Amino acid sequence: MTRGLHAALEAVLAAKGARGRIVDLGGEHGDAVATLPLVPMREKELIDALRRGRGPDVVVLERPGATLRRTLREHAPGLLVVTGALPAEDVAQLDEIASRTPMRWLGPRAVLRSGGGEAIAVAHGAGELAGLLRALGPERVRLALCPTPRWLPQLCAHERLAALPVVGTVDARVLDVAWVACARSDAARHDVLVPVGVPRPALDRPRAPELEAAVAAHALERWTGPVFPSPRVLATLLQRRAHPGGKPRGDAIDPDAAAVWDQARRALPLTGAAVGMQAPDPSLPLLAPTAAFLAQRALLREASLQQLLARAPAAPAAPSAEGLARAAEVLERSAEELTDQESKVVLRGLGLQVTRQAVASSPSGAAGFAERIGFPVVLKALSPSLRRRTELGAIELDLGNAAAVRRAFAAIVDNVERRAPTARLDGVVVAEHVPEGLDVQVGALRLPGEGHAVFACAHAGQVALEPVFGLAPMTDADAIALAHAAIAAIPVPALRRGSDPDPLVLAEVVLRLSWLLEHFGERLLRIELNPVRLCGDERRYVILDAQIRQRAHVDGR
Repeated sequence: MTRGLHAALEAVLAAKGARGRIVDLGGEHGDAVATLPLVPMREKELIDALRRGRGPDVVVLERPGATLRRTLREHAPGLLVVTGALPAEDVAQLDEIASRTPMRWLGPRAVLRSGGGEAIAVAHGAGELAGLLRALGPERVRLALCPTPRWLPQLCAHERLAALPVVGTVDARVLDVAWVACARSDAARHDVLVPVGVPRPALDRPRAPELEAAVAAHALERWTGPVFPSPRVLATLLQRRAHPGGKPRGDAIDPDAAAVWDQARRALPLTGAAVGMQAPDPSLPLLAPTAAFLAQRALLREASLQQLLARAPAAPAAPSAEGLARAAEVLERSAEELTDQESKVVLRGLGLQVTRQAVASSPSGAAGFAERIGFPVVLKALSPSLRRRTELGAIELDLGNAAAVRRAFAAIVDNVERRAPTARLDGVVVAEHVPEGLDVQVGALRLPGEGHAVFACAHAGQVALEPVFGLAPMTDADAIALAHAAIAAIPVPALRRGSDPDPLVLAEVVLRLSWLLEHFGERLLRIELNPVRLCGDERRYVILDAQIRQRAHVDGR
């Protein structure tokens, strides 16, 4: 934490003892900073004090003028609180000043209040913060502020705030990968921080700017999953996470509350169908039954992950030196876009299960490979430039004999030549037919800066499920949390069978993919395993299709 921000927070938390360290340039701030001991000052006086090196730790104003903004570039306070509205260009300018100086700023339309409680309340807007304070009770809050700042992880590192839980909402536009470390270390604080406006990055775009926000948002949600951003829901979650055992109500459920609960189950059938949602938890307060309903679903999700972590086996064996050497050799001699065959050789070197397959260059060769692999088989065109192979007629499924394989080979070659004449065809893959199971898309994308985002997204018929992102390198627990979140996103009725997929199987795929990034991450831009089939037999999973994209060798060595 910068010394300037540390001193500013000390001034805010010191209340009466901070007189003279927090100045007010005037304006109608209302209740936005009512708890702060403000000292009035004119802008010219402030500028002179800043230039002499005797400026305050905190400055509160409605809108900084052009002269003050120029002064801030060389002589900045620890914290600038802007309570008024700002045009986008002024916001961008203050962000740029904050990136180049020790100053941090809060705003626009900022609220900053201190108290004597044991929680930090944040929100992406003033109305949301007011509702959160009502739900929590103002006496329970040590520090309240909005909009949730980009520097919140630094705030949480302050020695007088480090042990306090953070509850509220954050605009996803201020999130970056620095928040991931904060989210991973919040277990002692029992944070309930809900991202709002989470982007949905395209899964084929490395270095997309929105990737960092998505990674950070899913790190914040890793225990509870997406949470409805209602102040009462957040207050209920905070109370329960701080006191996991809860205190039973000790009486029968109020009939009116029970009626509201039943109606919530009817209105949100997928949520209400989850195991454990049939009735309210005896330890949840039912002053607001709808909030309790939504909070209970998040708590069940958290309990499910905790149970999964408790029964997780030891981590799988690390890849062998021979496997890594084989993967490195293939990457070294391959083009930027690896074929499915090359990609699977790399993956096999990391211990991942891929389809048994071979590449044929003639109908008779394909039939011979099929005989050795065992019928039924699948044929698909081998080309790094083909994307929609099913639409192009470049895939043939469930081929049961040699004659069918020969016909399919000829049909695939003909379809590619007619429908994608510019595509490079490197042969036809003959692959084993894998039994039905849950298909999951797994992959990785290079972040705009350093590192990679790993993602997983389950296929559920025609439903477009949200991909879940995590930051590589991943621990065993990180991989399990990501796999659990991806499978939990499937509509609930599909997860009520004894044959439900085991998230621990998917977690192994995620973890081994993270190992691949650890060993070769500098050169890798994008990895797509689509699909990974969780098949439930002795092999547990098989990667059906794979593609790796790497940097050009002139950059990637």
